[in-house]
Amino acid sequence: MSVIDHPAGGASNLNAAVTGSDRRTLDAIFRHPLSHNLSWREVVALVSAIGDVEEKSSGEYLFRAGDERLSINKPHGKDLSTTDVMDLRRLLTRAGWSPDAAAPAEAESPSAAGDLSLIVVVDHAGAKVFRIDPCAEDIGGVTALGPRHVVHPVGSHRRDEDRKETYPADERFFEDVATALAPGGPIVLIGHGKGQSNEAGHLTDHLKRHHHDIYLRVVGELVADLPSLTTPELLQLGRHTLLAPSGVVTTPG
Repeated sequence: MSVIDHPAGGASNLNAAVTGSDRRTLDAIFRHPLSHNLSWREVVALVSAIGDVEEKSSGEYLFRAGDERLSINKPHGKDLSTTDVMDLRRLLTRAGWSPDAAAPAEAESPSAAGDLSLIVVVDHAGAKVFRIDPCAEDIGGVTALGPRHVVHPVGSHRRDEDRKETYPADERFFEDVATALAPGGPIVLIGHGKGQSNEAGHLTDHLKRHHHDIYLRVVGELVADLPSLTTPELLQLGRHTLLAPSGVVTTPG
């Protein structure tokens, strides 16, 4: 569990000033998706170099970067959890250390609704956005929190052969999904098919171009045989990715 405190104030981009091993750690924090093993030792070294790290009581540490603050508990293993990595992204973005030229106007640290993670099942027919508590013991109750169904107006009868050509209906669909993803925490995308036939990949590209703050919250992309899996099975796949240590992303065969 970690809590971000972010006083008001602007932030300029400082990313280019980081070099060496700290550069690799900073890049890893902002890598998409989270396909790295981000160790506690490396993160402490980075934040100590660009700000300050203070050890508190009972394994709690206070990270400072500029005017930003992050309280985080030292993990039991050597690697940070997905939630901790997301909190670090927010901290460093607000402090001006993100790869972007300016910190995005992202929402405040997630509210009660925003604390929930999101699992998105997407294909050419549409997208279902589930809000879940990945730590809940019973995943079967997740449907009480969702889903939100976004219909793709193109549908499965027309598949874009060349994604260099963008159709207005596609853009409207991706924008509707982005709206559904705006409030919330870490995101796992589950798509179907490969290459141009994988709508999850096209959604990721759209988020990267037009909603970079949401794009940075995507912690895993899975490919699954959607017609053969039930909703609980898909949610378990997404939940496994959300709970896995950073860098451990399961892709079903």
